[in-house]
Amino acid sequence: MRILISKDPRYPIDNKKVRSKIRKILTRNKIGDDYELSVAFVGKRKAKQYNEDYRKMDYIPEVLSFSQKGEKAGDKKLIGDLLICFPQARERAIEENRMVDEVLEELYEHGIKNLVNDLPE
Repeated sequence: MRILISKDPRYPIDNKKVRSKIRKILTRNKIGDDYELSVAFVGKRKAKQYNEDYRKMDYIPEVLSFSQKGEKAGDKKLIGDLLICFPQARERAIEENRMVDEVLEELYEHGIKNLVNDLPE
């Protein structure tokens, strides 16, 4: 299983921790090693732009998922792309008096659930 991560250097993201948490979620959802998932941590402007362009919605989302429906890329089947708005996650964590990592894990779960439900049987 390949998990590709991109992020703005301003966001304190531990790639190793992210991969570990996402790998557990994918394994729990019976997604094997022959799959690839891309995860991007983006800012508010980019998250809002993606939401407007692809969903025709005018707000800043915490997470967006874009399915690739298991299409092949080399030796891997593509699950899709997960976009996480790091500033939104951080603000939610502050509002709820929680750790940012906890909120991020909920966002991984939510986005991956949408992607897994869109994979062919």
